[in-house]
Amino acid sequence: MERRYYNRELEFTTRAELEAYQWRELKKQVEHTYAVSGLCQRQFKQAKITPDDIKSIEDFRNKVPFTTKQDLMADQEACPPWWTRLGVPEGDIFYTFVTSGTSGKGQEVHAESKSDYDHHVDRGCTIYAWSGWQKGDKVMLPLPLSMTAAAPTHFLALQKLGCNVFNLGMYDTRTKLQWLKRFQLVGIFSNPAYLDTLTTEAEEMGIDPARDLAVRKILIALAAYPISFVEKMEAKWNAKIYDYYGGTQGAGAATCERGAVWQEQRGFYHIFEHLAFHEVLNPETLQPVGPGEFGEMVVTLLDRQASPFLRFRMADRVRWFPHDVCNCGRPFNALEAGTVSRYDDMMKIKGVNIWPETIDAIVLTKDEAYEYQGHLYMGEDSREKAEVTIEFKTGVAPDTKKRLLAVLSDELRDKTDIGFIVKEAAQPLPHAVFKIRRWTDDRVKGLEKKV
Repeated sequence: MERRYYNRELEFTTRAELEAYQWRELKKQVEHTYAVSGLCQRQFKQAKITPDDIKSIEDFRNKVPFTTKQDLMADQEACPPWWTRLGVPEGDIFYTFVTSGTSGKGQEVHAESKSDYDHHVDRGCTIYAWSGWQKGDKVMLPLPLSMTAAAPTHFLALQKLGCNVFNLGMYDTRTKLQWLKRFQLVGIFSNPAYLDTLTTEAEEMGIDPARDLAVRKILIALAAYPISFVEKMEAKWNAKIYDYYGGTQGAGAATCERGAVWQEQRGFYHIFEHLAFHEVLNPETLQPVGPGEFGEMVVTLLDRQASPFLRFRMADRVRWFPHDVCNCGRPFNALEAGTVSRYDDMMKIKGVNIWPETIDAIVLTKDEAYEYQGHLYMGEDSREKAEVTIEFKTGVAPDTKKRLLAVLSDELRDKTDIGFIVKEAAQPLPHAVFKIRRWTDDRVKGLEKKV
């Protein structure tokens, strides 16, 4: 299979050349960040180091302090509007955006210079190029335009590759499908949940995606999924599904030509190590994990001018592999596709650690299930309750619903050792186009009522 690329020079380098390049760029980034960022200066002073103490990647890993979301939030709140880490004159700010706010409270504000933004768009170009998107492709972008970076970045990346972009974020799902059919668009970007929504809505409209639509490549992101979901969607759409991992703070990785699933196995995200220095660390020991182990992603962009920071802890739980785990030939280390989750999304239910993705993999693989919501609360008996409410697709018979509720209850208990209350939704549940949070936790409120 021929390797696709966006930046041939950096993507076809050897591992040794890549590591040498990383160190040269990382050293420059440490010096720039220290020179312009009051936050970094305070961090280094507390650690009793200066940039002169960082003489190798090992020094960087062992001496440079981490930066967290809480650090960025405290800095921007203490010194509004541009904090103490603005690295360019205010007049050189080209773009300002905020995080989507899915982790903790508050939204980080980030500024980018023109160079920063060009690099940001190039990351998007790399993702799409590896997935086979090319000049002349008619593609759907369903993201709503807002103060988050996703919609404009994806739009400009697709345009830079020469794609004919249909910005359909303002339209409802049925209208999006009408555009897909009318213009026979060949590519879709979506998250897994919304792809399922598109599929269900199409079928209810009498549209067979594989027969009536021309979509042949689908890029998904922003959520974990079981292998069976990708296989089912690829069959329903007669399309190849690719995936990428990324965040506002700059981490980036994408699946190669093999896609999200290859020969009934998960694909791999190849990390954009030519654009950022990535570490995957055990969150307890803070040491690098080994092949096949889970750890927390820590990222330092190699090119950030306007709002630089070092060693940002993403709080993303990823599974790390060395660069040669995939035979596509890229020199980049890898992450397992489709299993990224959030350490801060992990729920402790009745003393058991549960990730939402575990529940997703049970509920959303049922063809009859459209969406679900989870609720944790304290019952009147003062016991902890875990409830899963299911919205079924249109036309599911009452007897089938009753049977599936019982099946889901059994499967959830078998998989988690927890007894869930499983019931049907009385009203339609929220359906997100971009990111979705399915769980609410009211246990603290319940305990307060008991006091």
